[in-house]
Amino acid sequence: MTTSPQKNTITHEDLMSDIQGFESLAKILFQRTGIFMDTSEKSYSLMSNRMHKVLRKYSCNSYNEFIKLIETGNAVIMNEFLEVLTTNTTHFFRENEHFIFLKKNMPLVEEYLVKEKRNEIRVWCAAASTGEEPYTILMTILEYLSDKPKFTVKVTATDLNSQVLEKAKEGIYKAEITENVPADHILKYFEKNQKIPPECFQVKEKFRNMIEFNKFNLMNESYYFPHKFDIIFCRNVLIYFPHKIVEDTVVKLSNCLEKKGFLFIGHSEAMIGDKHKLKSVVPAVYQHPSEAPKS
Repeated sequence: MTTSPQKNTITHEDLMSDIQGFESLAKILFQRTGIFMDTSEKSYSLMSNRMHKVLRKYSCNSYNEFIKLIETGNAVIMNEFLEVLTTNTTHFFRENEHFIFLKKNMPLVEEYLVKEKRNEIRVWCAAASTGEEPYTILMTILEYLSDKPKFTVKVTATDLNSQVLEKAKEGIYKAEITENVPADHILKYFEKNQKIPPECFQVKEKFRNMIEFNKFNLMNESYYFPHKFDIIFCRNVLIYFPHKIVEDTVVKLSNCLEKKGFLFIGHSEAMIGDKHKLKSVVPAVYQHPSEAPKS
């Protein structure tokens, strides 16, 4: 006689009331990503909404049953847990003041490159998500470089979540992007083709190839890249970190920044401590101490 698999009956109400299980998963999330989830109704709801399908998929009737699966050392399950809780909403030209500032101050970046006898502008987007932000950065810089063919741009785009990185590499977006992307940019940087749904646009291949997408954890003890960056975007991720981790992360980011480079963080975020030695030039934009750029 065979025994039928245990039926999954977990409900959102069950998960909302499982405070101990929530705290255990929140601890694992914090240890792996630095993301802190406090004990609040909002956090309980977020965890429940994100984890409900995952628990059903693995026939788990509680957070603790899922934790036991994580403890087996199954990398696929751990990765799925991290990815479902680190997916964030984004869109093109989000917090557009930053892109206006970037384009206005590109002459300072150009001036530094000329002084250094370098023609490659190096950019790091440290929380790439599904790609809207790195593509926006690329478009902004390319618009400035339109009459400066001697310069090239290389964007390194990273994220902890490999699923969103795959979407970013494809560069396929629904027609709603036209709400945020200027019409001339749609014509110049996007296309429609037979390989994608008719209601979508895809970033043209030559522009997709200008961005290198890689998985990267900002909780790494140190950041190693073959060169420093002229522009770093690390927006709307520090807000999830406790103060000590924010401070340590910003120090590591500042160590990756060129002397005249710019670091952009989210407008709702705050720099913690003074170990990084950076100074604010406009809201949520920082630079190593030097002559202040135009605001």
